[in-house]
Amino acid sequence: MPETITVRIEGKDYSVEDREYTGAELKKIGAIPPLANLVQEETDGSEKGIRDEERVRPRHGQNFYHSPKHKRG
Repeated sequence: MPETITVRIEGKDYSVEDREYTGAELKKIGAIPPLANLVQEETDGSEKGIRDEERVRPRHGQNFYHSPKHKRG
């Protein structure tokens, strides 16, 4: 049975398999709208955008959230 870790998406904890996920998969897990930008919070407090097709391996306790897309006008 695969090991699980806990990640936080949009302020809610989710138990997920300890493996790589695409940005799109993480958005689906956290019920983030498909067109929203996914952001990963780094340990130093900085933010890193995650593209839908990008593969990441979340760490236990890591925080992800969405950042609204801005329209230029």
